[in-house]
Amino acid sequence: MDFIRKDTLKEVLIKLGISKGDTVFVHSDILAFGTVENFSKKEALSIFYESFMEILGEEGTLCSPAFFYDYARKSIPFDISCSPVAKELGVFASYLNTIKTRKRSPNPLTSVIAIGKNADYICEAVNRCSYGAESAYDRLYKLNAKFVMLGVNLLSLTFSHYVEYRVGVPYNYTKLFDIPVYDNGKLIFDSTFASVRYLDNNVILYGERPYNRDTYMDCFLRDNVAVYHKYLYGDIYVTEAQIIYKYLQDMLLRSPYIFLGEKPKFIKGKYPYK
Repeated sequence: MDFIRKDTLKEVLIKLGISKGDTVFVHSDILAFGTVENFSKKEALSIFYESFMEILGEEGTLCSPAFFYDYARKSIPFDISCSPVAKELGVFASYLNTIKTRKRSPNPLTSVIAIGKNADYICEAVNRCSYGAESAYDRLYKLNAKFVMLGVNLLSLTFSHYVEYRVGVPYNYTKLFDIPVYDNGKLIFDSTFASVRYLDNNVILYGERPYNRDTYMDCFLRDNVAVYHKYLYGDIYVTEAQIIYKYLQDMLLRSPYIFLGEKPKFIKGKYPYK
């Protein structure tokens, strides 16, 4: 039986283009790869973490999503220092949140954890808007971060929402959350803004329709937007921020509804109509 090992994992990551000094953003479901021989769950997570950090070196930066959904769902204030990472993001994201040197950006619904050289730059509290100028996602774009999908496919790429925001799509709007953000109890923002979807107009993302998923992934690989490698029982995809941005932007410029698969059933006289 094959097990997850640091040497084989590093070999695959290097083959996929991860190298010293990179800024890497990881979406993950590491349970997809199988088991780690004779190790506890925490030790298994450390193998993934150490594999990345040993490749990236002192000049590199490791990032992951660190969203706090209860900010919107339950109106619970967000504290950068202690609010948990949403369980939907997987155990690796939660593990990174325990690293003492980690930084975390202040936008609750799009919060990013970063560890390494560019961590302060990525997570600086500059803009309270989820995808606005100098937000964490904007700075990941400027750094041309590499997105690594561990055990999940590119349909889980949250960076696509940054592209939607920048291009401007009619099925999203900017929502105000009058809920504070703290850092270890110190007030950072008294409110934030986030780009969200209209919920009552049949706005369903393309990838949420199961019969579209394989076709969508085939496009990324066919057009050389991403590279792929099978590792044990799971898949790993890698793409770069500025390459995937241009690709997704061009798709949206051809059709603003292309991410949805079909046009929403907007009702005249109601939002987003005037």
